[in-house]
Amino acid sequence: MKKFITLCVAAAVLVAVVCGVLAGCDPNGFASGFGTDNNGYAKNDEEVQRLISVVPNERQLEFLEMEYYNFIHFGMNTFTGVQWGTGEEDPATFNPTALDTDQWCEIIKNSGSTGVIITAKHHDGFCLWQTSTTEHSVKNSPWMNGQGDVVKMLSESCEKYGLKMGIYLSPWDMNAESYGDTEAYNKFYMDQLRELLGGEYGPDFDGDGKGEIFCVWMDGARGEEVPSDFEYKMDEWEDLIWTLQPDCVSTNLGSDVRWIGNEAGNTRESEWSVVSQGNASNQEQQSSEEDADRLQEVDPSAEDIGSRELLAKYRDLVFYPAEADMVINNPNGTWFWNGSDLVKPGSTLLERYVSTVGGNASLLLNLAPNDQGLIPEATKNSLEDFKALLDATTANPAEISSIKIGDNKSTEEKEGLENLLNTGRDGYTFGEDEYIIDIELASPIVPVRLDIREDLRSSQRVEKFEVWCKDSGGDWVQLADETVIGNRNIMLFESSKEFTVPETSLIRIVIKQSRWVPVLRSIQLYAA
Repeated sequence: MKKFITLCVAAAVLVAVVCGVLAGCDPNGFASGFGTDNNGYAKNDEEVQRLISVVPNERQLEFLEMEYYNFIHFGMNTFTGVQWGTGEEDPATFNPTALDTDQWCEIIKNSGSTGVIITAKHHDGFCLWQTSTTEHSVKNSPWMNGQGDVVKMLSESCEKYGLKMGIYLSPWDMNAESYGDTEAYNKFYMDQLRELLGGEYGPDFDGDGKGEIFCVWMDGARGEEVPSDFEYKMDEWEDLIWTLQPDCVSTNLGSDVRWIGNEAGNTRESEWSVVSQGNASNQEQQSSEEDADRLQEVDPSAEDIGSRELLAKYRDLVFYPAEADMVINNPNGTWFWNGSDLVKPGSTLLERYVSTVGGNASLLLNLAPNDQGLIPEATKNSLEDFKALLDATTANPAEISSIKIGDNKSTEEKEGLENLLNTGRDGYTFGEDEYIIDIELASPIVPVRLDIREDLRSSQRVEKFEVWCKDSGGDWVQLADETVIGNRNIMLFESSKEFTVPETSLIRIVIKQSRWVPVLRSIQLYAA
């Protein structure tokens, strides 16, 4: 897990990192070499080209801009007090007395979130919309005399508050008689997708009269008592999703966004988005038994899922970014409301935000409305505390006077270098002999936060980098020793009993190891 940084390592005691070409004992003495060896690879090495040729599609690029968004687990389980139902519940059990999706979205928006994913159907098969596919739905509940539609209400609230909307549609359906029959259930599930993605649901941000759904989230839980030949036809499901909603990502079981491997919001020290194709759906079939091992899935919870050493063992690679899901409930950690007012504090949420959004993953934080249909006050308070703490880290943007790179040419002399100070997608492609970035400040600051992003249109490349600053006495002080960057790397600098973050006018970023010349998108620096 990514940690808050309280390092105090002077240049004189920095141990040289021997990783190919970029090694040295202080931030002034690194040898160049991207163009000659690239950390052990010749620059025409086929493996280098294979790794950096794997890039995101446009759906994934748009999705990665969201970074933090919320689950809403609400449904039959909210009223039965269990986490997994049976599919035999009486629809009359579902009866919220004060359901208010505006309240949900106002709280979510105020927390800095960009979207919400609703459990339109959980494993019990109870549907929160007016569906024609089953009688196990809100149309047979007493809520709003059977005329209510939670998904429609949430669509309108998302549009009102400027939030994107996603759909959780469980492939496992305990209520559906067809579950276990591949062909019959495939038709059933696809009919539900058509209802939800056909344009009636989701906010209409572009004014074309059609609702927009940013993701379909398909859970991996699966019934055990089904025939061995029963299968989910993921190819057909995804083809339908992208036909109805071309910009919609297919998540979890889908092939656009992967589950990170735990439900605690924990990330790896090095979270890679380029992984074995065996970890995604729609994978190619191996052409021979000899190829079978190279197409296998890497354990989703494995410590290493994307290093160059690991990927050398696998034939086919895909861009498959990580999503870290977690609950706000504490200590029970339930997805649906459990009657408890205990939630994770804002400080914990900030730490998880930094480790996920700031660790090349997306944060999917679950909120659980109560049986009235409202997000509890304790949840609201925790989110407000989190947002206040998060805002404090970016309250004082540093005034940067210039950026210099490689041969000490500045932003005025290096084409594209000024893009690093913008928030758009275009960044800066390093030269083969460039690996040091100097950020000169208009006046001395105490740095509190540094964000670095890669331009993932050129794949994820950086494997190791360091951050230094020059203190008032002219000595170099190491602030961070990091591995990957990816979509975003967030570093928070905190003073401790052992170390005081120094005042500085110069920040130096040193790329120590990269799969090829880095392509950085932006650098954002904030003062205390």
